[in-house]
Amino acid sequence: MVITHSHYQQLFQQETKRLSDIDIEFSHYSEFSLNHIVYHPAFLSVMEEQVMNTLAKEQIRNFSKFAGAPDEDVIKWIQYMEAVFDRAQLQPSNKFIAIQSYLTDAAKNWFRYNKSSITDWFIFKAEIIKAYQPSLNQILLKMEK
Repeated sequence: MVITHSHYQQLFQQETKRLSDIDIEFSHYSEFSLNHIVYHPAFLSVMEEQVMNTLAKEQIRNFSKFAGAPDEDVIKWIQYMEAVFDRAQLQPSNKFIAIQSYLTDAAKNWFRYNKSSITDWFIFKAEIIKAYQPSLNQILLKMEK
């Protein structure tokens, strides 16, 4: 369901009116709990969650693959992938499974060779960065160009 800006404003105005109609009675007791309650309208959080999941899933479908080529930045690639995975609310175990589909060429071969020692998402991130992080010489050469 797509909600337009005007429909969103209408829902917001209805919710504002509903909240303003709430009659608050204060307790006559001298001591009372200071536990604050924050009301979040369900339609907003559900709608926002659906939109974010849809966007994240679309981004996941369009991920760039990582081949392990010298001109690829493994750190930026991992950071981007993790940000999208987080927006899609993937658990680390699912991130680890999903990421394998986006490895090609040398990176795919590297993973196959090292798969027995790479057992989860956190180890994967550390190991692929260690394997494909450019050396200081490569970084300096890039800066000179």
